[in-house]
Amino acid sequence: MNNKFVSIVIDKEEGSRFLVSDDNSINTVDLSNDKQTSIARINIKDDVTTVCLYKNGESKGTISLNIGKEQVKIDSNSNKITYVDDNIRDLSRLYSIDIHEGETIDVEKIKGLCKILANIMITTAHLSDYSWGFSKMIINGKKSFEEDFSPSIIIFTGIAAKYIFNKNQDNVFEDGNIGMLLCQEINNYSESCIKRIYLK
Repeated sequence: MNNKFVSIVIDKEEGSRFLVSDDNSINTVDLSNDKQTSIARINIKDDVTTVCLYKNGESKGTISLNIGKEQVKIDSNSNKITYVDDNIRDLSRLYSIDIHEGETIDVEKIKGLCKILANIMITTAHLSDYSWGFSKMIINGKKSFEEDFSPSIIIFTGIAAKYIFNKNQDNVFEDGNIGMLLCQEINNYSESCIKRIYLK
């Protein structure tokens, strides 16, 4: 499963579902055109997340965020934080969360951070009110999309291919980063909003 491409699709009309394929076969532009609807594609990488909006087959722009799985690194043997990105540290302080290199990991504290990061992704796609941290995580100064609309489908790609199906609660930092916990919080978001349907 980990070697496959995964898109998490939250479709307001058809229910939420997980699409899995052996190749990167989901073409967001074609899907938007075929369904004549708006789609947000959220691609999470090591140190950046891009949010692209499409409507009726046309691109409505891209926003990049300082969010990625490697922005907090953990030594899984000692359970100590070895690295915190400056942007993440500043964001955490906005929400009264202090994260420092050398401290023993507090799972609930990092889970709180990941909830904030997941919310910022949704904020960027205009599905919720703007959060305090939204403007701090924008890269290259673009603050919003020209057209304000809520997409009917959200597709998450990138690290979701590795982590979204992992329900591990015993060692969420086994890969030495926050990727697994971040995807679990995204998963929690989809569960809280829409009933999930699994497509195999």
